[in-house]
Amino acid sequence: MNAEKVPFKMPSFDLTGKVAIVTGGTKGLGYGIVMALAYHGAKVVITSRHQDDCDAVAGEVIEMGGEAYGIKTDVQNISEIQNLIDKTVEKYGTVDIMINNAGVAITKRLTDMTEEEYYRVMDSNLKSVYFGSQIAAKQMIAQGHGGKIINMCSIGGVKGNNQLSTYGASKAGAINLTKSMAWEWGRYGISVNAICPGYVRTALNAAQLDDPAFKDKKLKGIPLRRFGTVEEIAALALFLASDCCNMLTGEYIVADMGATLGGNV
Repeated sequence: MNAEKVPFKMPSFDLTGKVAIVTGGTKGLGYGIVMALAYHGAKVVITSRHQDDCDAVAGEVIEMGGEAYGIKTDVQNISEIQNLIDKTVEKYGTVDIMINNAGVAITKRLTDMTEEEYYRVMDSNLKSVYFGSQIAAKQMIAQGHGGKIINMCSIGGVKGNNQLSTYGASKAGAINLTKSMAWEWGRYGISVNAICPGYVRTALNAAQLDDPAFKDKKLKGIPLRRFGTVEEIAALALFLASDCCNMLTGEYIVADMGATLGGNV
């Protein structure tokens, strides 16, 4: 198509020149997001608790022609988050996109949950989002050209959860934080949004989701009669990070194949 004939500038998924950080970027949804952003031109900084895992995924990106850098980071530790931002700026000069993806879940009854387990989930899923976003936003504000923050939440944050109380509470908190951050940082051109996946098949949960009894029971409550894929969540993250999504802020996208429509998940 002749670009000169197009009536206005078309939005693009092209992220060339952008620098993106993806926490928990070596496995599952984070891995998919890393690959999608890199494919569309972003320089991607990958974190996990193990440097060799970060280096391995960065190597994959470089092998496919992209640019990436791994930084070992425990997102429960504020000083390590600060180190992540500082090293990213030292390496690439800017932070344009921050994706808070790292997190954990502990399946346990409310009456059996220990204080140590409570804080492990809350620190991984909520504290990390609070301070990861805060420190990234300070950098974006100093840069003066806005940015995108994307928080990986869950449908567990919008409904009750059997034996996932701390996980659900942490994700509900992250959804509310997303809205507060959008209010406070909108004046600086920073948009903040969240993605709330339903069941998505990854290497970590494949055995459970492929179990015939579990699969049959869960799919009956999902209108599209299937589980999601890593690629689909990665595509949503790409949308939120790109110029195709410059009007949206303070929102959470529920990506669950319709599972929460009837409230029976």
